[in-house]
Amino acid sequence: MVDSRAVAIAQAHLEAWTNHDLETARGNLAEDVKFHSPAGTLVGPDEYMDAPRGLVQFARQVVPGSLRVIAAMGDERNALIMYEVDTETKTFPSAQTWLLDDSGKIQVERIISYVTPRG
Repeated sequence: MVDSRAVAIAQAHLEAWTNHDLETARGNLAEDVKFHSPAGTLVGPDEYMDAPRGLVQFARQVVPGSLRVIAAMGDERNALIMYEVDTETKTFPSAQTWLLDDSGKIQVERIISYVTPRG
């Protein structure tokens, strides 16, 4: 895995919300944060966190401590992390990209969910 400022911040954000530390997760967000996913786009910290398809709704389903980072790379402002988290019923694999603003806050987050074939 590549060590970089953006990867460290994005991974700390993942660690926070997957362990249900939602206050820390909210603190990682820029005021103009934009979150893009297959389900839609959320704008601003309140919508990102509290919308019906926001982070709080998903994070509550995640088993704390289940985050497994598969791969990570990035530079000072951009990060890409592939990871998995567990819920009570299944494992969710995901890949996400993050763009940081000049102060190191998450300005853009894009999630790309994928399904792995079962053998």
